[in-house]
Amino acid sequence: MNFQKLTILLSSLLLPSLFYQTFLLSQGFVQQIRVQKEIEKISREIETLRVSVSLQNSLSNLENFVKEKNLVKGNQIKFVEVLEGKTASK
Repeated sequence: MNFQKLTILLSSLLLPSLFYQTFLLSQGFVQQIRVQKEIEKISREIETLRVSVSLQNSLSNLENFVKEKNLVKGNQIKFVEVLEGKTASK
């Protein structure tokens, strides 16, 4: 009879501890998933910024090219045919 009482006593002490540890473990997994989603979101933002910076650099390079070549903006283009080795102009 004493063995049964001891088993019940230990079970009543250890079972809540087991539940609490399971709860903490599940909270850790939930937090890990949240952090992973945040990392993915930030990674997408970084890639968007890289593309944006690359595009800005390209536009800046184009602007410098236009200034260096003294090119002007045309008012209207009706038809342009550029043959190999030829240059189109206004």
